[in-house]
Amino acid sequence: MVSGKLKKIKICVLGANGQLGQEFRCIAPEFEFMSFHFYDKKSCDIIKKSDVAKAIASHDFDYLINCAAYTAVDRAEKEVEQCYAINTQACNILVDVLSDTKIKLIHFSSDYIYHTYSGFPIREEDSKSPKGIYAKSKYDGEMILRKSNIPVLILRTSWVISSFGNNFLKTMLRLGAEKNAISVVNDQFGAPTYARHLANGVLDIITATISDPSRLDSFNDTYNFANEGIVTWYDIAKQIMNESKLECKVNPISTEEYPTPARRPNWSVLSKHKIKETYSLEIPHWYIAVKDCLLAVKMDQT
Repeated sequence: MVSGKLKKIKICVLGANGQLGQEFRCIAPEFEFMSFHFYDKKSCDIIKKSDVAKAIASHDFDYLINCAAYTAVDRAEKEVEQCYAINTQACNILVDVLSDTKIKLIHFSSDYIYHTYSGFPIREEDSKSPKGIYAKSKYDGEMILRKSNIPVLILRTSWVISSFGNNFLKTMLRLGAEKNAISVVNDQFGAPTYARHLANGVLDIITATISDPSRLDSFNDTYNFANEGIVTWYDIAKQIMNESKLECKVNPISTEEYPTPARRPNWSVLSKHKIKETYSLEIPHWYIAVKDCLLAVKMDQT
């Protein structure tokens, strides 16, 4: 519990018009002891140091949540400079701007940095082998932040879905309404991350940290976060069609049958033991995540 006598915690959210940023907008009113200030690319371009410095100086922030990211995995193979500017070089800007402040940073990374297989859920300390421009840009950004002296919480996620923006779930809904049959990869294993569940998890971590300042040592670390369970893209697509009552048949195919410019990890099963133990988080199962996200899509359409 957070005492009502505590001052409101001021939180800066960058990338506020992205799918994760918009989820923070949705749930912000539920956290009455937090004061949110949202910045989209127009009001604060993360690759411009002057923009970031101006945003930070506008209020006495306690936390900065960086939702700005380049996530077009395949396009990144051609848009190398743009991808690195947003995912890597912007981290240098954040370090420069935040170094002389007491602001704590929350930054998001990806399962793509692991690209490894052990047969067990991937732990944060397991080996890293990023493949492709997107994966390397996210890993290099992590390294910049981790080598700095600013307090930073890095959350590695997988397969992000949301009722906002473009993502696998939204694509399946569109294709399911347009086609009689589609083919979806069934040899890549992981779990989706519903962006609203992630946003709630982040604010629960902030709540725990401000309630018990001794948790700051735990805050300054790296954690995996994804919904529970092990599933393939094919399984998720099947559930989306069933839940949405779409008469579209989903056929399973191999990764080799669906080549992409950027290599996808075949094993993205993340261990959440560390974050659940540290912050006593309850993370919903992937089945619930998909149901919740579909309900949000339906509500957005009404």
